[in-house]
Amino acid sequence: MRLRDEDRATYTQALDDVIGSTEIQRRLARSGVKASQLRVLGLAEGPRVASTAEREYRSYLALRQRACGEAPLMPSLSGPGRQQVYGAGLLPVLAVLTPVLAITAAALFLLLGYGLRLADSAPAVAGNLVHAGWISLGIGALAAAVGVLGLYRTASRHRGGAPKDRRDQGLTAELDAARAAWLRQLHEGIRSLLLQHLDRSPPPDTGGNGPGGVGAGNDEAAVHSPRFTSPRYTGPDFGSPGASGPDIPTLRG
Repeated sequence: MRLRDEDRATYTQALDDVIGSTEIQRRLARSGVKASQLRVLGLAEGPRVASTAEREYRSYLALRQRACGEAPLMPSLSGPGRQQVYGAGLLPVLAVLTPVLAITAAALFLLLGYGLRLADSAPAVAGNLVHAGWISLGIGALAAAVGVLGLYRTASRHRGGAPKDRRDQGLTAELDAARAAWLRQLHEGIRSLLLQHLDRSPPPDTGGNGPGGVGAGNDEAAVHSPRFTSPRYTGPDFGSPGASGPDIPTLRG
């Protein structure tokens, strides 16, 4: 599961909070693993950790969309994935096109009608064109006024912030509770991942060849081993030919 772009920073902050906790710091000191290694691991395993809190995250997203007035996610028609589709609606389109078309038609009708009147040609047609031109001009002016009022109303609503019925206290409290539940489950998933990694990490090598290390104690242990025998030493072979011992004086009585 992938988080939305605006929620990835929240995941990174949660990862840093777990790494900085007393429990993880104590385990880091005993294992010899660096905190930066845990952070790289947590970022790489982000989608897998986020999937452990998928239910809480989807509930939080649904409430956030209700609170912010976001359109529901719709399947993309141009390719795979999901995207937000905002419908413009028919009324805003008509509010923009009607004044333009009406004023354009009015200008054309008036120009042709008054032109025929000046030429004293087809007075009946000229009168109809002038009449239609003024009607079109009135419709265009009315549509333009309605459009301006609609734009002013929309701007005033955006200036005042979100509508009250979407930002009521009950929905805000529910949204905060959903976010706290998601963060709590997210922290637990990150903590489990880091502890598993620390449990698999070998303990630091405290031995060595220096004083007090394993190498320094090998010789002493070998000397005091029960199977250790001192080097054999034999004196001069007095029984060999040509060898004589020391002269011993003979006592005479």
